[in-house]
Amino acid sequence: MEMNAIQTFLYEVCIPTIIILCVLAALFNILVFISRFHVKTRSSSLELTYSLALSDTWTSMVIAGSLFWNSYKPVILGIRHETYCFPLTLEAFRTGGLLAGCFHLAALSFVHYLTIIRPFDHVKYMNIQVTQVVILIIWAVPPILLFAYFSSYQNEGYRNPKCEGVSFYENLYFRLAVSLIIVVLILITCILYWNMLRKISTVRTKMATANPRGRRTVVTAVLIFSTFLIGWLPASIMFVLTAEGMPLYRNSSIVVNILSIVVLVAIMAKSLTNPIIYATRIPEIRQFVLHRIFWHFGTSTPHHRSELTPLKRSGN
Repeated sequence: MEMNAIQTFLYEVCIPTIIILCVLAALFNILVFISRFHVKTRSSSLELTYSLALSDTWTSMVIAGSLFWNSYKPVILGIRHETYCFPLTLEAFRTGGLLAGCFHLAALSFVHYLTIIRPFDHVKYMNIQVTQVVILIIWAVPPILLFAYFSSYQNEGYRNPKCEGVSFYENLYFRLAVSLIIVVLILITCILYWNMLRKISTVRTKMATANPRGRRTVVTAVLIFSTFLIGWLPASIMFVLTAEGMPLYRNSSIVVNILSIVVLVAIMAKSLTNPIIYATRIPEIRQFVLHRIFWHFGTSTPHHRSELTPLKRSGN
């Protein structure tokens, strides 16, 4: 098969498959987010977890839309873009979603750090109201800054009638700046979780009395963080390698196409895995999934109904 034929085959098979994975990931994460309106516990870490699930939902749908509009539509359907404003907007939301996910994890690690270090009065420093403001900033700032940047170049991006010209997006310094933000947030998150695990190991007996969910909370968060590394780190590396002046810049070889598909599959694996972690390791979400969803569909004529019981208010 010629290279174009192989590329077309990959697009015909892989893009619809990844889009299906995107939809499944979005549905699973929506299910987690819906649990917020059914559980009675409220805590900063739970609010951030729900927001992270919503962020994964949003990112999954944006990736699905971007794949269809930017790849499947022109390559397989042969429909060319009349304007590049919509594809550019999808890229802004996709990059913004990557940054928002990083900021969510960093904020979540900080909340867990406070919970472990200050088990009795951490709510005083990071209460629900403060957490909601942080979540609003995390959601708003990345896309606003990206839209401003995409409108900053003369006759390019949003300052072009058809949004043609994307040298600002392919610019190596821009992509290095985005990658640097991600690396810094990853390092901060790693340092916080490392210190938390050391603290728990040092005062295990005391923590078991003061906060029995402490170790479980940290392990759960580390699992989520690990899926993030597996899902987004390859994407961040590809983001830099495909910048202007880098080895893979505007390289449409079969190897680059395969690497791009592998990166997308890794992102979707992360988005599909996180809801499983939420549902199996976080008691509030597990109760909703088991008692309200699986019980509802698994039992047609119940003899009694299991209700979600109020859980002890916790800052985990």
